[in-house]
Amino acid sequence: MEVEGPGEEQKIATDAEIVWLHRAGRPVGQALTEAVRSLQFPPGDVQAFVHGEAGFVKELRRYLRVEREIPRQRLSISGYWRLGHNEDGWQASKREWNAQVEAEQESAA
Repeated sequence: MEVEGPGEEQKIATDAEIVWLHRAGRPVGQALTEAVRSLQFPPGDVQAFVHGEAGFVKELRRYLRVEREIPRQRLSISGYWRLGHNEDGWQASKREWNAQVEAEQESAA
C-alpha cells in the first residue's frame, strides 16, 4: 500500500503480508507502480486487485493486461478517484473514462 510516509501507515488485521510504500513527496502511484513492475510473479495463474487514483491505475492496468497478458477475468481494477477532480466530477466522467481506457488497452492486448 502506498502512503505519503510512516505516519500514514495503519494497523490492519489480516493474514496477508502488507508492504508499505512511502511516496516521500513523489507523485501519487509512482512508488506503487515501480514496486509492481519489479515484482517476480509466481508461476501459474496470477490475480490482481488494483484500486486507487485513476492515473496510476490506468498505467498498472496496461502493464498487467498488455505487457503481462493477464486475462481480464483475473483482474479487479478501478480508478476510485482522480487527481484534479472532486467526487461529483469524477463520478460524472468515470464510466466514459473507464470505457475509453479499456477500449484502448484491449485493442493493444
